[in-house]
Amino acid sequence: MAVHPSTPRDPGSGDLGISDVLNLVRDCTAALSSVRQEVGAATEAQLLDLVSELGELALWSDAAEVAVVGDALTRGLPAASQVPLSPADWIATASRRHTRGSASRVVKIAEALRSPTITRPAGALAPGQDGEVLGEAILGAVVPLPCGQVAMDEMRRLAPDLQPAFVPAAWEAYALVGAGGDPREVRRIRPELYARFGRPDRLNDRDEGARKHAFLSTGAVDPVDGLTDYRMSLSAESAAILEAALDRLTKPQPGPDGGADPRSYPTRRADALIELVRRATTHGVVPTVAPDTGAGLQGDGPGHPAADRPAAERPAAGRPASQVSLIVRLGDLRDEDGCATTITGLDAGRYLSIATARLLSCNTMLAPIIVDEHGTPIIIGHSKRLFTSQQVRAMQLRDDGCSFLHCSRPAGWADAHHLIHWADGGATEIDNGALLCNHHHHVVHSRRLAGWVTTDPPDDTLGRPPGSSETSDAEDLARRRDRGEPAAADRP
Repeated sequence: MAVHPSTPRDPGSGDLGISDVLNLVRDCTAALSSVRQEVGAATEAQLLDLVSELGELALWSDAAEVAVVGDALTRGLPAASQVPLSPADWIATASRRHTRGSASRVVKIAEALRSPTITRPAGALAPGQDGEVLGEAILGAVVPLPCGQVAMDEMRRLAPDLQPAFVPAAWEAYALVGAGGDPREVRRIRPELYARFGRPDRLNDRDEGARKHAFLSTGAVDPVDGLTDYRMSLSAESAAILEAALDRLTKPQPGPDGGADPRSYPTRRADALIELVRRATTHGVVPTVAPDTGAGLQGDGPGHPAADRPAAERPAAGRPASQVSLIVRLGDLRDEDGCATTITGLDAGRYLSIATARLLSCNTMLAPIIVDEHGTPIIIGHSKRLFTSQQVRAMQLRDDGCSFLHCSRPAGWADAHHLIHWADGGATEIDNGALLCNHHHHVVHSRRLAGWVTTDPPDDTLGRPPGSSETSDAEDLARRRDRGEPAAADRP
């Protein structure tokens, strides 16, 4: 976040009495009323000075108004006046600048800045965590009032989900970005703060909730224009994969006459999505959707030979159009703290939790760029961390489906998972791998569960361990028929 705020000038020494200040404010008002008549005689340099000084004056005027209103509220003046009024009505009556609505916004921020508890969303926090940094920046005309109002609102929403130790850092971030003067930029930093400093339990709940509520509607046909409308919502993980896959296919293509691509950007995205589906269904990789897996297509993930082959072995038509590229610090990946950032295509800049980054790094659609604490790349790409198609086939034969306790999903719905993550030094070997369905793959990463390979029979306290599912052909046939799928001998 690149912010270059201007440092406000000290308007005075603070030695003036309130009567002197009031007289100077009146003189300033009188001077401003004559600017329109005198500005025609100004030189270029004087015009620039006027623009600069008027900007400073506006910032200090807003800050001073908040300070005055805050003091009036502390004294209880609106309710104690000759005609008792609400604070907003009291301001609107005294100032022709304000309506009741605009006055209410001033009251809201004045109350927040004068109360040490109003900005605390729940329970008591340690000193320094209730917004003094942002409050001083607003009252000191460093953060413009509109940005300050947005920052206060954003922190009220964000603070309950932050780790308490990082709440001061979030306040400082809002003060820094707010000094840039753009409320839109202030709103944009909440996803990053949430990803970097959010409570792990809230992050996991959010990610699980997003996956559970992902949907793709049934198409609604418009009989007039012939178009079919769909609605879709995806988790951050699924959206990153989709955007990366669409990225290359949405680039403009020359028209038939060599001219510019006549298609609009939304049309190119629609064409790209259909092209992805066409390739998947015409090259022997028929997608199937497993329950509880969101909107993922199982034909393009680990556990499927066409997708799990190294690039040199994979058919050209089966190669993904693009990849999700992530930047993540090695320490964050190992400690499962902080966040990762996507850097591919339109989806660049999306923040993903470390649990999601670790899960995606089991997938061929991810090309991680691991950096050290100084941001220097130390690991690029994924050639040494992916299971080969032969390894996946071996795990399919060994595990016979998802290896999570009591899960009956077949191998065709499973991802190849590192029991010890490659970022933690785990080898990409069969003895360090296990099949997990998409749902339980998320569960293992979000809850930081561990597993191991064993040939001992499973019991009710452990998941079905990889390597423990060796069965006879008759047992295999019975189990597969119970699942409603053909056994090996029945399959084409």
